[in-house]
Amino acid sequence: MTSHGSTGQQVAPLGLAYLTVPGAHPVEQIEAAADTGFALVGLRLVAPRGLLLEHDPVADPGLRADIAGALRATGVRFYDADALTIAATTDVATLRRPVEVAAELGAALVQVVVEDPDRRRAAERFAALCDFAAPLGLDVALEFMRWRAVRTLGDAAELLDTARRANATICLDCLHFVRSGGTPDDIVRVGTDRIAYVQLCDAPRADPGDTGLLAEARAGRLHPGEGALPLDAILDALAPSTVLTVEIPRAIDAGRTPHERARLAHDATRAFFARRQSRLPAPA
Repeated sequence: MTSHGSTGQQVAPLGLAYLTVPGAHPVEQIEAAADTGFALVGLRLVAPRGLLLEHDPVADPGLRADIAGALRATGVRFYDADALTIAATTDVATLRRPVEVAAELGAALVQVVVEDPDRRRAAERFAALCDFAAPLGLDVALEFMRWRAVRTLGDAAELLDTARRANATICLDCLHFVRSGGTPDDIVRVGTDRIAYVQLCDAPRADPGDTGLLAEARAGRLHPGEGALPLDAILDALAPSTVLTVEIPRAIDAGRTPHERARLAHDATRAFFARRQSRLPAPA
């Protein structure tokens, strides 16, 4: 892979996010990642509120063993475990087991979204989640979305400031970042060191409005370079070592296998970075 910063440095290993191959068996997702050139994989351990999880590694020890075996066999690394939810009614102790399973399978971090409008209570529960994760060597990445209680990059940074935990960090999804009004200057203002990883995708220029945001996020994304998101400017604002995962759920891919989806996503992303590299000035 080529650079995503403006300095010509190599990008960090590229990851295949769960939503690029939604519903895939975890072992099939890992094998698809390996076969198509991804070094990392993001696995779903907990269903987001209101959705079902077809394959449940937390409840199924046999599935966990199969996942561990596939990771060993392919050399793919389990990077991010999604998606824990902190809501107003969440008993944070119930999140301990998914965190333990993420650590058992070798994840680098767990991702969390916040739906609790009480910012101080949410920060306290987020801090407790970080405390579960820290002894296990895990970071906790807060993802913001316009329809959540934590809507913007600034909101996420503010919650991290309140929680004050060393293993607290941010997941920046390019779609959610732009749809929530974010600009590259916001990345600089918050600090690149606070952003653990980026979920890379593209989208049309037109905002679908509040009623269309969820559908766009879950099925209406585009491969990098096929839409109008300011991906070059976003990537230029980030540290060159920022981990990138490809999260591109597309309704048009509904009939394709996980391997086919992964191949399309990887090849399109590689082509995007090749075009991007050709536009960068040559090193002095």
